[in-house]
Formats: sequence, structure tokens, C-alpha cells
Amino acid sequence: MTLHFAKGNYFSYGASRPRLSRLIYPAPRPGHAGLGTHLTLDLAGRIRFGPDVEWVDTPEDLSVSSARLALAIDEIRDYLPAVDPDALAPDYAGIRPKLSRSGSVTHGTGFQDFIVRAEEGHGGWISLLGIESPGLTSSLAIAERVRRLLHG
Repeated sequence: MTLHFAKGNYFSYGASRPRLSRLIYPAPRPGHAGLGTHLTLDLAGRIRFGPDVEWVDTPEDLSVSSARLALAIDEIRDYLPAVDPDALAPDYAGIRPKLSRSGSVTHGTGFQDFIVRAEEGHGGWISLLGIESPGLTSSLAIAERVRRLLHG
């Protein structure tokens, strides 16, 4: 199995308007490898937008790609037209290993889900692959599946 590395760039937002108190997730688009550049809030209520999807060959480069800001602005304006582009700045980046470059939502094939499997010939080894959002939400169900694989 080949992993594909999607760097997710985040952009901070320094303007006081619009004032929002909720997360915004755009509807996933078929063929896109992520959930879209969404609005997140940190514990202090500051707004960040991200992650986008930038395919990279190695997971080592965690520098924010400033060149991706223009594309992020276009995506953000789809659901938040009042965003001030001058208040956006590169913030941080992370790497998400993915099972394919075609995205979780694909035309004609539905949703590409997580892989949770016991590895034959390696007793007690369980592979957990492709666990993206909503992986944390699904963590109890994933744990139950692992328990069943290990203990029947």
C-alpha cells in the first residue's frame, strides 16, 4: 500500500469582522482530497482557515506554502464572502497521510472509508489506515473494531 502525503496549510485571520463563533465546513466536493478549506477556532476564539491540500513527496516539509494563500482566499469566499484577504497570513502546516490522491468522496464509488485490519502472519498487529476526519469522532467505534479483531 502506498501512502500519499497531503500537506495542509493553515492561515490565520487577524480582522475582527466578520465575528464568528462556530466552525464552518464547506460541503465536500467529489474528487477533492479533503473536506475543503474550513474555518476553525482556537481556544481563544481566533479564526484560522485550513487545511488545504498540497501534495508533497515527503512528510518532512512543514513550512507553510504562502503561494497557496490566493487559492485559499477563493475557497473561503465561496462560503464567507465578507472575509478580508488582507487579514489572512500563513500560520502553520501539517501532513495527512492518505490512501489515494482522489479524495474520500469520489464520483461513482461513494465514500472511501478507513481501513482497520489484522495483518496476517503478524499476530496482534492491527493496521489502522486512512483515518481522517471524522476519525476522532469515530475513535470509540474504531477501538471496538480493534478489540473484536484481537479478541473475537
